[in-house]
Amino acid sequence: MQIIRYGNRIEIKNPGFSLKPEEQLGEPGSKNRNPFIASIFHETNLAETKGSGIRTMRNLMEKSSLAPPTFESDHTANLFTTRLLLHHFLNESDLQWLNTFCKFDLNTEQKKGLIFIREAEAIDNSTYRQLNACDVLKASNELRNLRDKGLIEQKGKGRATYYITGDNLNTEPNLLNTEPQSLTQELPSVIREQIEKLGVRENDPNKIKGVIYELCKHKSYSVKQIALILNRNENYVYRNYILPMKEEGKLQHTIILFY
Repeated sequence: MQIIRYGNRIEIKNPGFSLKPEEQLGEPGSKNRNPFIASIFHETNLAETKGSGIRTMRNLMEKSSLAPPTFESDHTANLFTTRLLLHHFLNESDLQWLNTFCKFDLNTEQKKGLIFIREAEAIDNSTYRQLNACDVLKASNELRNLRDKGLIEQKGKGRATYYITGDNLNTEPNLLNTEPQSLTQELPSVIREQIEKLGVRENDPNKIKGVIYELCKHKSYSVKQIALILNRNENYVYRNYILPMKEEGKLQHTIILFY
C-alpha cells in the first residue's frame, strides 16, 4: 500500500483493481478476491460481509462537511486509488472563489466539480459521478458544458477522457483559495528577498527553479501554493518548472510507504 500526502489531499493506492464495477461502489454486497483470507477476518469480527464500508465513509465525510472520497479502479495497472480532499467542501472561501464564475450560471454539481479539479488538478466522468451521485449521461453533459465555457480542458478520448483546468479557470492569484500574503510572511527573510528579486517579469528558468528549490527545501508546498508565492499561473509553473525539476530528481512528492 502507498499513501501519498499532497498539500491539499491524500491519495491511498492499493495493489489490485476492484472486483465491483466503479458505478456499483457503495452499493450493498461485497466480492472477495480471496475467500479464505476473507473468512478469517469475518470470523474474528475484523471485517463485515455487507459491503457497507464505502457507503459509511461517504456518509461520515458528508456529515463532517468534507468532500466525499473518490475512487479509481485501474484494471490495466492493477491498482485501486482512493482520494481524500483535506479541506471542508464548499466553505466560505470556496464560495467566494466560485462567485468569480457567477456569469457562467453553474449548478451545484458543476461547482463541486470545479472545486475538485482545482484541488486534484484533474477530473473524469467517474469521479464527477461519485462527487455528485449522478449517472453517466448527466456527468457527461455537465462536464461538456464546463468544457464549452472554457472552464475545463478535455484530454484523451473515449473511456480515457479526463479534464484539467481551462483558460477561464486560471484566475489571478488573489482570487484563489489560499492567501499568498500569509504564505510569503511565513518564509525566512532570505527566501523572501530571492522572491522579491525575481519580480513578475523574470523568465530565466534556472533562477525560478532555484527559488522553487529553496522553497521546497524550507517546507512542503503544493503547486498552487508555489504559484501563489511566485505570483504566476499554476499550470505554467507546473509544466515549466515543477515537472522538469521532478524529472531531474530535484523535487519529489512526500510519500510514506507501508508494507
